[in-house]
Amino acid sequence: MGLLRVVMVYERPLAHKVVCHARCISVGRSVFPGDSVLPEDGAADDRASPARVLRIYREPMGEFTELTPGWSAVVELEGLEGTDPSWVQPMAGLRVVPPTAGTEQGQAG
Repeated sequence: MGLLRVVMVYERPLAHKVVCHARCISVGRSVFPGDSVLPEDGAADDRASPARVLRIYREPMGEFTELTPGWSAVVELEGLEGTDPSWVQPMAGLRVVPPTAGTEQGQAG
């Protein structure tokens, strides 16, 4: 499991997307596009629906294929099945898990 700390939220271009600046605070696990994201302290029965990492990038370097521990970058997230990721707030901790093998939606359970 990976961990992200949201530094700031830049924008919410659509109801189911959020663009934020986040730092990877995992020990030994990078964050990758396609990973699922949940609130760090969220219980399994919480109202928060998972989101998915769409893009990781930083100007002037461009897009990253991974965000390694200790680095920060712009992270674009999308709520799965069009859900609202409004729980992504400044200073929030986010649990990051790889997508479930064999499915596109990777719902954590």
